[in-house]
Amino acid sequence: MNGASPLVWAGAVAAILGVLLLRRAWGLPRRSAALNGAAWALLLVGAALGVAGNGAWGAAMVSLFGMGMAALLLAQAAAASRPGKTRASDRKAHMLPAKGEPRRIGRRLLTFLVTIPLAMLVSLLAALAARSLAGLGGWAEADGNGLTLLLLPLLWGILAFALLMMPRRRTQFAWLLLPAAASLGLIWIGGAA
Repeated sequence: MNGASPLVWAGAVAAILGVLLLRRAWGLPRRSAALNGAAWALLLVGAALGVAGNGAWGAAMVSLFGMGMAALLLAQAAAASRPGKTRASDRKAHMLPAKGEPRRIGRRLLTFLVTIPLAMLVSLLAALAARSLAGLGGWAEADGNGLTLLLLPLLWGILAFALLMMPRRRTQFAWLLLPAAASLGLIWIGGAA
C-alpha cells in the first residue's frame, strides 16, 4: 500500500478491530447485541474510511485486512478444535428422484441456466449500470471499475439465491428481465452522457 492515505490505514485498523470484536461477541455464552452492533459499526467505519482515503481501491484494501484477520481467526479455531464424534449422514435429500419417478432433466437444466449464466449476465448488467452511474457522479474511472468488480459477485450471489427461492418460473424471469432492462437503460444513459 505504497502511497496509501492514512485514512486507509485507519480503516484497516478499524476492520481488524471489528473482526476481533465480532469474534469476541460470538464467543460469549449469550449473544450481546451491543458488542455485535459495535463490531459491525467498526467494520462499516473501516469501509467508509477506506473509501474516503482512496475510493474503491481503499475499500478493497481495507476489506483485505478484515478478511485476513477473519481467516487467521478461522485457522486458529480449526487448529484448536477437536474432531467431532458423530459420523456424517449418508442421506442425500432430493438429489435424484426415486426409482420409477421422472428425472425432470429439462426442468433441472432450466434451473441451472436461470441461476448461473442468466443471473450472472443480469448481475453484470447491474454492476455496469452502477459503474455508469458512478461515472455520471464524477467518480474516477478506476473507482468505477473497482465498484463493478466488487458488485458483480455480490449481486450474482444474492440474485441466484433469490431465484432459487422462487416457486414459479414466471417470477424468476420477471426478476431477471426487470433489472436487466433497467440496467440497460442506465448503461445507455451513462454512455450517452
